[in-house]
Amino acid sequence: MRARRKGESPSPQSSPVKGEEVWNRRSPIIAAILFLVIFFCGATADAASPLETVRIATPGKLVDFAALYAGAHLGIYRQEGIDPQFIVMRSGIILQALAAGEIDYTTLLASSVRAAVAGLPIRVIMGLILKQTFFLVSQPEIRETKQLKGKRIAVSNFGSSTDKSARMALEHAGLDPNRDAIILAMGDTGLRFAALQARSIEAAVLSPPYNFSAQRQGFNNLIWLGDLLGESPSNGLATTVKKLKEQRDQVYRMLRATVRSMIYIREHAREVLPIMMKEFRGWEGESISQALDFIIKGMSRDGTFSDTVLRDSINEEKTRLNLKKEIPLSQVADLEPLLRVVREINK
Repeated sequence: MRARRKGESPSPQSSPVKGEEVWNRRSPIIAAILFLVIFFCGATADAASPLETVRIATPGKLVDFAALYAGAHLGIYRQEGIDPQFIVMRSGIILQALAAGEIDYTTLLASSVRAAVAGLPIRVIMGLILKQTFFLVSQPEIRETKQLKGKRIAVSNFGSSTDKSARMALEHAGLDPNRDAIILAMGDTGLRFAALQARSIEAAVLSPPYNFSAQRQGFNNLIWLGDLLGESPSNGLATTVKKLKEQRDQVYRMLRATVRSMIYIREHAREVLPIMMKEFRGWEGESISQALDFIIKGMSRDGTFSDTVLRDSINEEKTRLNLKKEIPLSQVADLEPLLRVVREINK
């Protein structure tokens, strides 16, 4: 190695210790600068893509919607850029609010099919529960459905899934629902349960966990209506044609979050139970646990259901509305975003 001439500056390689000292003195400053850059970049990214508030109308606070509640608690919807707000509304006004743009989605399925068949710009976009979750529950002294002749039976709304289920149960028992019983539209499940407890009605169509709690109080579970109706999705998601055209990406993200939530609760039911206990404060744990197990068993795997089921629902509504013209499936449902989600998840 050559000797350094007098007055020559030292090369960088000749002072490694000094260089390390300089870096060590500067590193806290550089680290602080990097932190600020990362922080503000993150803040800018968040500001550039804020969560979208999405309003979902349900006819009641039901364990049927466990996947939606769990997805909200677990942040699955937030991961898709969605902040879900669940709004309980009377069934009779939900579709009006949907058509007016006051809500974004509804869990009503049968009513949405009926509205679409009638020509309203509403489309079903997925199924949630493949079998009706309703039970026909009666006063303790009534032990068979045929004993409901001349009696009062509460449903949510005329033309709703609960109404359809009650009429099917009466027909199965050999009764004419139009003449042999008094069917009353009384609103959500909680109101129907309260009317049953007050003995102002003889029977009611109830959803879990109300039916399980009612049974513990001495009321009779006369029949599980899913046994009568077979595969008949009791709820799902529906939205407007306008939403599908103008915010199709939001529809896709909403469906992806929901399907992911459905998969999660099926695979982690025990972890989801505490979430349901928080959602349904005041209920006994056994009723919620029974309800959750029951809902998971009847839940669609990925939101899909057969064209045959949809066609049967359309034909039923055509008969109800006395329509003769053919109604294409595309007038009632738009399942393309859901099928895209399913394809991507199954890759």
